[in-house]
Amino acid sequence: MKIKALIFASLLSPCVAVACDKPAPPVLPDPDTAVTAQMVKAKNEIKSFIAMAEAYLKCVEADDGSYNLMVEEMQAAAEEFNVIVRKYKKRMAG
Repeated sequence: MKIKALIFASLLSPCVAVACDKPAPPVLPDPDTAVTAQMVKAKNEIKSFIAMAEAYLKCVEADDGSYNLMVEEMQAAAEEFNVIVRKYKKRMAG
């Protein structure tokens, strides 16, 4: 009986629960007004989002719909971040 309780408890561990929670993409700063600290924070938040999304993908890999939707959200967030970085760098250079 103790083994069943241990297995059940391990299934409810925070690591498993976090991996199966779909992460939300971060809110990114406006590149026309952002300062360096905001851009660094955005970079760190995107990295964290991608890491959490990868864990989520492992959890839902059997569900094609959820998997594909998360991949699309990851790609959109990364592209949005890249656009913001380019605009920010152009503003800083000009």
